[in-house]
Amino acid sequence: MKRYLALLLSALVISCGGGGDGGGPAAGPSAAGPSGGGSTPPPGGGTPPPGGGTPPPGGGTPPPEETSDPRTPAVAGARIEESNVAVTFDSGWTSANPIYGWSGGAAVQSNVTGATLSFTFTGTSVRWIGMRGRNVGKVAVRVDGGQAKQLDLWSAPLDIIHATITTINDLSDGPHTLTIEVVEGLVVVDAFDVQPSTTQSHWQETDPNAKFTAGWTKASADFPLLPWSGNGVRNPPELAVTAQETYTANETLTLPFRGTAISWIGYRGPDGGIAQVQIDGGAPVEVDTYYPTVKYQAMVFKATGLADADHTLKITATGTRNGASSATRVVVDAFAVMTPGRRYEETDPSITRSSLPPDAPPDDIPHWNSNPGRVWSEGRSATSNRTGATLTFRFTGTSVSWIGCQKSSAGGMAKVYIDGVFMKEIRMTQRYPIEGYQMTVFRQDGLAEGPHTLMIEVTSCDKCSYVVVDAFDVR
Repeated sequence: MKRYLALLLSALVISCGGGGDGGGPAAGPSAAGPSGGGSTPPPGGGTPPPGGGTPPPGGGTPPPEETSDPRTPAVAGARIEESNVAVTFDSGWTSANPIYGWSGGAAVQSNVTGATLSFTFTGTSVRWIGMRGRNVGKVAVRVDGGQAKQLDLWSAPLDIIHATITTINDLSDGPHTLTIEVVEGLVVVDAFDVQPSTTQSHWQETDPNAKFTAGWTKASADFPLLPWSGNGVRNPPELAVTAQETYTANETLTLPFRGTAISWIGYRGPDGGIAQVQIDGGAPVEVDTYYPTVKYQAMVFKATGLADADHTLKITATGTRNGASSATRVVVDAFAVMTPGRRYEETDPSITRSSLPPDAPPDDIPHWNSNPGRVWSEGRSATSNRTGATLTFRFTGTSVSWIGCQKSSAGGMAKVYIDGVFMKEIRMTQRYPIEGYQMTVFRQDGLAEGPHTLMIEVTSCDKCSYVVVDAFDVR
């Protein structure tokens, strides 16, 4: 049954029992109430409006994602929403929770085992954009009916949207069909990027390079947990990652970054205020974050077509609002940064890790562990606090970046070698509340065209802070 019949079904209210910081399941965001402004999130999902977004009554601007054309061809370089004619699915799918600022303004979800969704496109690679979190499940992904790739979408933080679920590369240049089958639990499909020429990194507002002036405050992290990006997991007594907000004029956020596009992930709602955004000190763009209903993790601003160079994003709260808004609230939750190249996850076959010998005692420290506990690229990272542990990445290209983490518990030390030549030793430590995820901790440009190796050797002491290898980006 096609999409149009599926969207006539009522949306599901999904929740799981339990709780805890960074461990087991927690109450889903559909049950969460707002704090510090906004309105009560509507329960469950809702049918997305046909034809995209509509300007809200009383002024303001609709989320910029709500302008997708369902007829957009699914070819190289295109962002294809779940409402596109290239996407078909059966009756097991309904519209996803409307409190989120989905790409295109809506997404679809299913928790029906065996429910399938198919996406037909033309290109050599495809990236699935969806949701990770505590209340999601497992899927089987196939291309052109081939062997299934099993994916576990669970991660310790609460629901993270705009997340890269998986990228499938090295397809033949031509038409293909990607099929997603629900194995168990909740699965959300938001959008697809066809043959993307860029990598996508998700930075939290706690990034080491994000500089807020004194008038910003931390958004509530209390129960019930609000669905801020990265919320719900912490190392006590530290607080969980939430968002930064202000109601005051002239408070600023500046973020240096290297990439060809950047998105500000924030909040829209009945108390949303007006901000101005600048790239590299250029002409300010006014962003009105008012919306009649709450939208968490909404992409409220996006700059594209930038040179592959160093840039600076600046957000300035104006302390003003349009006539329909109840307040001047401006929220910075996270950022999505696009960089030219291809990303290789820490599980890629091109990566080898050192390991304990077979006769090692049971209590010996493992060389490497898999960690689903933070906002990692594609949901997992490799971590080590074993002195001498190594990880080697073999690649072909002229530029390579190690995507990792800097924070208090991921503040280990490591040496980096390229083609056997020592490059530098890096110490990743940062003091709370700084927590940098999916950040470039090392980059080397100007390599000769051809094959290379990058090796990371852990040099911090056993049982000290961890070294995180999340992914590698190659140009």
